[in-house]
Amino acid sequence: MTNLTVVNSQAHLNLRVSPQPTRESAQVNAVSVIPREFPRLLAHYPIFFLKSQESGRFEPVALLGFEQNENLFFSQDRWDVDYVPLQILRNPFSLLRRPDEPGVAPSLDLAIDLDSAQIQPDSGERLFSDDGKATKFLEERASMVQALVSGSTEAYAFTARLAELNLLEVVQIKIEFVDRSEKTLQGLYWISTTALDKLTAAQLMGMRDRKYLEWMYFQMASLSHVSGLVARKNRLISGAAR
Repeated sequence: MTNLTVVNSQAHLNLRVSPQPTRESAQVNAVSVIPREFPRLLAHYPIFFLKSQESGRFEPVALLGFEQNENLFFSQDRWDVDYVPLQILRNPFSLLRRPDEPGVAPSLDLAIDLDSAQIQPDSGERLFSDDGKATKFLEERASMVQALVSGSTEAYAFTARLAELNLLEVVQIKIEFVDRSEKTLQGLYWISTTALDKLTAAQLMGMRDRKYLEWMYFQMASLSHVSGLVARKNRLISGAAR
């Protein structure tokens, strides 16, 4: 459960927030990402696509683990690589829709989850200075949330075009770990190289002009990190066995 409230300087003048993800927010085995993150994600994470059973739309995700709630990049209460996906890092902030008013366009306000473990009474980053002005920390988090909103629109447009061109194919990846246990990753999609080879020059140019071609290649290159994720799991298994 969350306890969302709109951020304001009067109520939250002295509120402090830890910038570090908590175990509660980090315990996911896949996290939604936006295409503009791909260049940074490429250094560490395998990127796949998931299909919503409700809407039928695809979204890109960074794979973090093999089991439910398993994040192999989060250990000893800290993230152990230098780039944390925005969807994790933006916590405990999100956007809250204002109540509808006649004749007024719908709008969103920056909100904070007051029940988040990242809110701490004596440490962390302040949201406002003594004169009520937003701190750099708050401005950065607000910018991050806005980037996720616009980025999700880009992501859905990107994946819709991939689906239209039959470029997304479902994949099953069977993995054997160091203890001989096995895991089959299911329900994931990646770029079909066969379909990519069949694109016309005009289609390729259209994808290039919208940066889609670049994003596709980032996603395809990121798949090399599946082996690194397996290595992380094997180290975890080996440590538990000792």
